[in-house]
Amino acid sequence: MIFLGLFIFFIFLFAYLRKKSSAIQTNAEEEFWARENEANRTRRQDISGLPYITIPFENFPMGIYDNSEIKACEETLTGLSEKKILNLGGQSNTDLKLKYGPANLETLTECDDNYALLCRTVVSYAQSLLSLGHKAEAKTVLEGGVACGLDHSLNYLLLADLYLEEGDTGALKTLIAQAELLDSPQRDSIVRRLCEKESAEHTSD
Repeated sequence: MIFLGLFIFFIFLFAYLRKKSSAIQTNAEEEFWARENEANRTRRQDISGLPYITIPFENFPMGIYDNSEIKACEETLTGLSEKKILNLGGQSNTDLKLKYGPANLETLTECDDNYALLCRTVVSYAQSLLSLGHKAEAKTVLEGGVACGLDHSLNYLLLADLYLEEGDTGALKTLIAQAELLDSPQRDSIVRRLCEKESAEHTSD
């Protein structure tokens, strides 16, 4: 009888939890579609004043090195300079439509895609320079990426390694402070990994 009672209890408990989960899912779906319907009714907003990114070519050794990988990065950067670039911080399509209207969604998506390509290209550019031993130039490229708010983790980690190699712990502290100002889902991870590098450096001293 005890086992039968426990069996019945677990059946009712399972049914209750399943019903509760179903209700939570239903509420979440209803909230999503309510936001989506509101977003689709949002009037078009002026997006001309958004913080578009300008590529800091003054920090880049453009056209100096006769290397196919470096040239490919430079060509990509030159092409991106003619487009609008925005870091939209991982906002969903619904979020963007609520803020700026559905009429701007395609343009904003393109701007965010350009941002992702810029992040990847700056890191690839620096890595190609490092592979050829051009550390000073790689450092200025990575610093340019930080200056324009890129949130690719390797942009920060590679730069941190260069600072540590030079023994410039002050620059690393500044880099951590800059990472803490990022408006990005990657911020906490980047800051944590930079702090780990700083701690490891102190431990080795």
